Amino acid sequence: MTSKFSFSKFFGTDDEDLSNPNDQEMTSNQKIVSISDNKKGDSKIAVFEPRIYTDVKTIAKKLIDNSAVIINFDSADDKTTKRIIDFLNGVIFTIDGRIERISEMVFLFSPHSYAIDGEFKKKINRRLN
Repeated sequence: MTSKFSFSKFFGTDDEDLSNPNDQEMTSNQKIVSISDNKKGDSKIAVFEPRIYTDVKTIAKKLIDNSAVIINFDSADDKTTKRIIDFLNGVIFTIDGRIERISEMVFLFSPHSYAIDGEFKKKINRRLN
């Protein structure tokens, strides 16, 4: 004779443990923090002109802190520029951001919360040229 399957028996709980969660008193002092902290008013764009590879640490912190970054690579040599872009590509992948090329040596790195349209790129190009 087979018995009827019961979730409460399977998970080791009694039926009376399945009462309404609103009736139970919370005994835990855990703080719940949202992972996606959307601060709409704190959007900032930082501008950098790195000269050496160690400048990438400051740039990465800005991206992680949800700031967009415009980088002008005119002052860096080709090897340093490639290393910085490679590193920031990993940061952008991690935060689900985007990279936009503004001109030959100017790039826009933005977190996922930024929307970039064509007019913005046109205005930046006019200012840089």
